[in-house]
Amino acid sequence: MGQPIAERCRLCQEPTLEERAQRIAKAVRKQSIEVKENWEQLKTRASNWQKQVEKALEKLQQLQKALDDLEAHVITAEGVHTDQQPVGDLLIDSLQGHIDKTTVSAITLHFTYEQM
Repeated sequence: MGQPIAERCRLCQEPTLEERAQRIAKAVRKQSIEVKENWEQLKTRASNWQKQVEKALEKLQQLQKALDDLEAHVITAEGVHTDQQPVGDLLIDSLQGHIDKTTVSAITLHFTYEQM
């Protein structure tokens, strides 16, 4: 009882080491829960982003294939076009044969275009 009353009250109000340790542990657990929640959200967003990137890649690959197919058809069409004689150079006797070839080429190109 050698301590003044004010000092004794102050000592009663100060937390003990155990109380302080409990408060710190509680704060650490709370922060740990927040970190875990944030980590789960980050994993979910990363997974969603990965799915979007994979879909975009798949569509780009499909586009590339379509462009490759189109390029092959254009090359074929250019070959047919260069093989044809100008109309002014055709002989009347061979005109029907050239008309038939042109018709077959046009049908083939049309059919090929529809398949794309």
